[in-house]
Amino acid sequence: MTSVNPAHNARPHLYEPTLDEILADPIIGLILRRDGLTVNAVRAALDSARQTLADRPSTQDLFQAA
Repeated sequence: MTSVNPAHNARPHLYEPTLDEILADPIIGLILRRDGLTVNAVRAALDSARQTLADRPSTQDLFQAA
């Protein structure tokens, strides 16, 4: 498993795992395998969604265009 974020020790109630930590978790690996997915496929889907959102005009842009 990847190294644990130091913020987890300092403020465990504020800690959120990184995507790398989530995808490295053995339980997540089992769930992905059960569903016929791979870590690379999940990353590719997230990258695609991130790019789609980045390509959309912002709300500010829409108001300025009106």
